[in-house]
Amino acid sequence: MVEYVEVGIDGKKDGVKLTSLTFLIGSGKSLFLEVVYRVLSNVGRKIPSIKRDWYFYAESGGVSLSISVNKSRYRQTITTQGEEVVFEYIPSRKVHRIIKPIETAVAAANIVIPEIKTEEHVSIVAEEDIERLNDLLTKARRGIGVRVQMLGPYVSPMSLIDADIKYSGLDRHGKNLPLVLSYLSLYSPASYDYIRNIAKKFGFSLSVGVAKPGKVGVLISTRAFKLPLAKAPCSLKYVLTIATALELKPDLLIIDNFDYCLTRKAVEILSTILRQKDTRVMAEIHNEEIADWFNIPNKNIVSIDL
Repeated sequence: MVEYVEVGIDGKKDGVKLTSLTFLIGSGKSLFLEVVYRVLSNVGRKIPSIKRDWYFYAESGGVSLSISVNKSRYRQTITTQGEEVVFEYIPSRKVHRIIKPIETAVAAANIVIPEIKTEEHVSIVAEEDIERLNDLLTKARRGIGVRVQMLGPYVSPMSLIDADIKYSGLDRHGKNLPLVLSYLSLYSPASYDYIRNIAKKFGFSLSVGVAKPGKVGVLISTRAFKLPLAKAPCSLKYVLTIATALELKPDLLIIDNFDYCLTRKAVEILSTILRQKDTRVMAEIHNEEIADWFNIPNKNIVSIDL
């Protein structure tokens, strides 16, 4: 589980110690969250392009990762079991290399925690050294490569979605919520029932099914009326989307514009949900008083200045 993250943009830097629920206030909050999400969700893939000089640092147990990026150089340092492995990528020359604890060209140094693959045999580098370092990097990927989900800055679920769209998780704006709920109803009925019970706390019944040929739809209803999901109260749609994200069991849920659509009742329901989950939540808010509404024992408020 990632315990600490730090982001730098154009020379300014700030960090956050993560708790069960971490609120971000100040300036540059959304950019901070975006960098954290894009790095952590790309472990094993290319370092994201942010189009600014930027820096990232994370700690998870005995593992740390730092990435420093500018136009001329990408430098990445991974520390595992007290040993540093440092990679460097020079975009202008397409140079990929490891510079510590050994020096040699590698196939790809622009990957978040890459695997060491030499392009050709280098006699001065022992095979066992490369194997040992790759073992350390594998442990680093396990520590830093958490399951991360991002929502926001706005959440707007659709009422209908094509049934033949392949399920690939919840998108960050919750637009494909009908598809995710349909998936849960088939493959995780307990999670689906949990989300339906949350709708009941708002006074609504929720149903998912084939609304018309080729379409999966979601309806909410009372005894008096029925509504397509898109026309449901904003606070209900928002809480249902967050609850669904949590049922997918990410290690870290990042929410931009968290106080969007929140009401006292929604916060009460969300507080109950969050107390039941192991997922850590890092959320950007505009109104600091919102944090006081949440009855969560392990929460903190961090002011960001980027």
